[in-house]
Amino acid sequence: MTTDQNNKPLASPVQTVTTVNSKTNPLSIKRNLHDRLRNSAQADKTLDPNMRENRIALLVDVSSSMYGSKIQSLREACTSFVKSCDMSNTALALEPFGSDYSVLNRVELTCVSSMLLTTIQILEADGSTPMAEAMNYVINTYNVTRCVLVSDGEPDRKPPIIESAFKYKEAGIQCDCVHIGTGNAGEAILRKIAEITEGQFIKFTDINNFAHNFKYLTPAYYAQLTSGSINADHLGAAEIK
Repeated sequence: MTTDQNNKPLASPVQTVTTVNSKTNPLSIKRNLHDRLRNSAQADKTLDPNMRENRIALLVDVSSSMYGSKIQSLREACTSFVKSCDMSNTALALEPFGSDYSVLNRVELTCVSSMLLTTIQILEADGSTPMAEAMNYVINTYNVTRCVLVSDGEPDRKPPIIESAFKYKEAGIQCDCVHIGTGNAGEAILRKIAEITEGQFIKFTDINNFAHNFKYLTPAYYAQLTSGSINADHLGAAEIK
């Protein structure tokens, strides 16, 4: 035992023990921020997304075929899309489909960009491609003015997708479709959706070009795309139709 000069025992030094838990995990930190922002956005009733002129739903494929560089490019593309929107006149909904259609990372129609940006960063690729369920949820839930659909492969069920596409057409909602990757799996169904709803179809074989130029589907750039002043070469796309 250690004593002082008066022969009194000294207290033992306090040892600091550092523990690593989920709060130090980068993904957990993002999820915690995501939850705080969601609660804050829901509490602020002045931010009514239904009052925005542009109300757009992003339906994005996060199935297992998107694993690796594709999901990273999707995060970059969606981040650029959100940052290119003027949230004073635009509201966005994020509807990821994959993981047997888990709604964990769904963002309801909002004009809070931070809510969208934090959610985009935690998107992961897993599961099947329940595109029909995502399309039906959006058309039955939101009063959107346009939708943007991104996928790289075949959906789980095709007939319900065509039925849903006609619902979009009846509601006067264009669904712009983007197919990414060098293969053509799922490309035909996206072309059909765009044709039925009178939306744009864009094919990107280079996922880096997709990440950089997905923003051309935002309201700020959309007129350039639909007018033909921007073509496939400008975007580094294989095709725009």
